[in-house]
Amino acid sequence: MSALKDLRHPTAGLADTQHIYRDTAGSPLLVANRYEGRGRKEGKGKFFLPYDVSQRVWKAPQSRPIYNLDKIAQAAPNQPIFWVEGETCADALTDLGYLASTSFGGSKALAKTDLSPLAGRTVIIWPDLDEPGQDYAKQLAQDLVTRHQATPLLLPITDALIATHDRTGDLCHPLPKGWDVADAIAAGWGCSQIDGLVNWVFCDLPDTKNRYVTTQANTAANTPGAPTYTYRESQREPEPLRIRNDTGQTTANVEDLELWKTPQGEPYATLRRQHHCEHWATGSKVFRDYLAYAHYKAEGKAPSNATLDDKRRMLEGVARFEGETHPVFSRIASVGRSLYLDLGNEAWQAVAITSEGWQVIDHSPARFRRSPAMQALPRPERHPDGINLLREFLNVGSEDDFRMLVAWLLGCFHPKGPYPILILSGEQGSAKSTTAQTLRDLIDPAQPSTRSTPSSEQDLVIAAMNNHVLSFDNLSTIRPAMADAFCRIATGGGFGTRKLHTDSDEVLFNATRPCLLNGIPDLAARPDLADRSIGIHLPVIPASSRKTLGAFNRDFAKAKPFILGALLDAVSRALGEIDSVHLSEAPRMADFAKWVVAAEPALGWPQGGFLDSYGANRTKSDQAAIDGNPVALALLSLMDGRRRIGAAQRQICAKPYGTASQPSPRTATAFPGQKRGLERPCGGFSLSCAARG
Repeated sequence: MSALKDLRHPTAGLADTQHIYRDTAGSPLLVANRYEGRGRKEGKGKFFLPYDVSQRVWKAPQSRPIYNLDKIAQAAPNQPIFWVEGETCADALTDLGYLASTSFGGSKALAKTDLSPLAGRTVIIWPDLDEPGQDYAKQLAQDLVTRHQATPLLLPITDALIATHDRTGDLCHPLPKGWDVADAIAAGWGCSQIDGLVNWVFCDLPDTKNRYVTTQANTAANTPGAPTYTYRESQREPEPLRIRNDTGQTTANVEDLELWKTPQGEPYATLRRQHHCEHWATGSKVFRDYLAYAHYKAEGKAPSNATLDDKRRMLEGVARFEGETHPVFSRIASVGRSLYLDLGNEAWQAVAITSEGWQVIDHSPARFRRSPAMQALPRPERHPDGINLLREFLNVGSEDDFRMLVAWLLGCFHPKGPYPILILSGEQGSAKSTTAQTLRDLIDPAQPSTRSTPSSEQDLVIAAMNNHVLSFDNLSTIRPAMADAFCRIATGGGFGTRKLHTDSDEVLFNATRPCLLNGIPDLAARPDLADRSIGIHLPVIPASSRKTLGAFNRDFAKAKPFILGALLDAVSRALGEIDSVHLSEAPRMADFAKWVVAAEPALGWPQGGFLDSYGANRTKSDQAAIDGNPVALALLSLMDGRRRIGAAQRQICAKPYGTASQPSPRTATAFPGQKRGLERPCGGFSLSCAARG
């Protein structure tokens, strides 16, 4: 190695910098000697002189290895490789822990470079910010796909794109010609900025820009197995799917149709229409109408019901037995470390949310299903007042109640749940229904926004399969069976029901959903439901403060994009801080509490403010449960002012659980007041005895 360091060109002399290309075993093959032009011919700038180690000549070999070949050979096959222009860029990425490579000689010598070690690998191409760099990257991507069956991700580097992700303001804009990743790292960029850029750019890459990569998840950093890419087998446009009738004649031409299934085996079709993709169940009315339209375009007439049903069943079979398996989401999706919010508009746009921020994208890697009731969300925007814009649209009696409503909204964005059940109560004129509709419209607007009480678990499951937020209006009571169903769907539990009354097929549903209930009485009388709930009592609105519904809706429509943007800022912060949050005492619904605590800095709340409000809400809920228990109230009235009880009462309290006079431990421990320490000693008699009674 010392001999290589002492290499001197006969005329150029000792190199300023050396970059050594090695074989898979680490032995030197080629030395790229970089000269900065100091002290040499005036006007001579940076230049490279190659040295062939095996031939011991100052000339590049005819077949040239790729840079860092020894590291690539030792890396896991699913570890992504950054491809850049120049060894300096590759070294800068390697110092950050990435696996990076390049070729000697740039774009003109790409044909002489042996790219075979990249066969079947995922290659993230970061070109220089100039026309030659862009051309070089495109040629490389073409060669990787056609000759080596690799999966390239070509980043369309532009000044506008980099400015969008330069959140620290470390870079000077406009960027100079030839700007590259080494310049970004020298200016202070690290793994978080690079990963964010790679993930953001991928999310916004329509097929017309990059038809090589179709899905991506997780960070692009140098962690084996972290990224997951899917390679589309052909660059050619998909062949139209031609449907034939029983005579073998073509009856319809269904273009741009992808058939696939969910992990539960439900068949789906992805339709490529008007520069976007739509995902529909093959049994949906939309898909049936699409087949009828395709038949009309091909034949000039509508198909019969029998013909249409035959086509649909045939396509369902293809989806089930030949299609790929993909998860399907409703409104909120989690893919890797990113969240996606379906805006529900006609362009099928979504918001991609990462720890770096959020951005509206045209092509989401998450596959969303839509129900006929789904309504569109506005395009989110940022506003200096942030979440405080929501205050004038919520009728709350305290700052703690406002924080809990915002916390519930943030909880709806949690990737997996569990979700606390929000229960709004109050007298007539307290805007319970309007508040419920306002909250839902910020996450999962639908028409109708709220529904009546579900009569069975089956109705609840159907609603959950088609909505992200379940909102039920003007409940007077909750039956025990439905209370159990709400608990399971909020914290996670499976449901099963027969598909049809005429067969034995079963439809299974296993997911969590945010729930919102409102009514005049206290709906969380059952301890298990109360333990999973956030209870908010709304005060009656004075007549002087009431607004017409039209004026309210008009003002809310103007503020909604900014409120949604503030929520997305908080969700992004939660994604970045969630791993560093540690709760000294985990409350009930600890995952929800940890999620909101992670988002606190983006909301302007003081540290610990949410947990204080959550604790106050739990205390009020426990007290409300006591106030709603007639036995507890009667015993409190009986014991009021007493300091001692008689022998008969002490005997009742002393009896073991399970006797005729003493209920089982389950009943005894189910009362929330007992758990929260809401006991009033009365000479040996406590409120916990009243709760058990």
